[in-house]
Amino acid sequence: MSTNELNSYLNSFDRPQNFNDQAWNQLLEQSRSVWNKFLDGEDWKESLNITCKEAYLMLVNSEGKLIIKDDSLLNYVKNENVKSWIKRVEEIAFKSLRDKRYEIAERYFGKLIKLDPTNAMHYYRRALVRSQLRNQKDALADLTDAININPNVSVFYAKRAEMFRLLDVDHKAMSDLNKAIKLNPARPDLYELRGKYRLSLGDRAGGRLDLLRAEELNGDSEGFDSMTKAA
Repeated sequence: MSTNELNSYLNSFDRPQNFNDQAWNQLLEQSRSVWNKFLDGEDWKESLNITCKEAYLMLVNSEGKLIIKDDSLLNYVKNENVKSWIKRVEEIAFKSLRDKRYEIAERYFGKLIKLDPTNAMHYYRRALVRSQLRNQKDALADLTDAININPNVSVFYAKRAEMFRLLDVDHKAMSDLNKAIKLNPARPDLYELRGKYRLSLGDRAGGRLDLLRAEELNGDSEGFDSMTKAA
């Protein structure tokens, strides 16, 4: 990153209303100093005055990661001001999702990911939005990130299986459905999903067994008869 690019990046942030020119310039200079150390391959070892969300976000790179190794800085996201701000971003994201304003929801879930890149649910929820936007490849990438962060959530694998199916990657879709069921073998909807998928692939025996298991878990044998006859 050149000096001009760094200045352009830092100047892209809006000054908070409670900051005067002097305080804002001091914050810009602090962030510039940290970035210069980072670009020179050196660690920042001095204390930092993180007083607003902009002061935090200025130290986040394009991959959503902090450029500073000082773990105390990570505690900034836990203070009450930032918690309140994150809550507001979440409210906008969820409202946009409810209102089916998916482009806005995608943008705000992206903001949440930048603030907390270790929260698997942020990636999962953005994947749901991206699937609504028919952006299966990016949804797939988000689901993979969610799984890498927390590999023990069955719904992540079930949703990723859906993306693999839409992209015609059958073997990976089946692998994810198997993992989802292994993680949560008591969920009938997972067996039903895998059963219908097996039937679509021509595996009638395996499909019927899964549908039977789904109905056993639901306690509804009549539903199984109707599904298998229609298959």
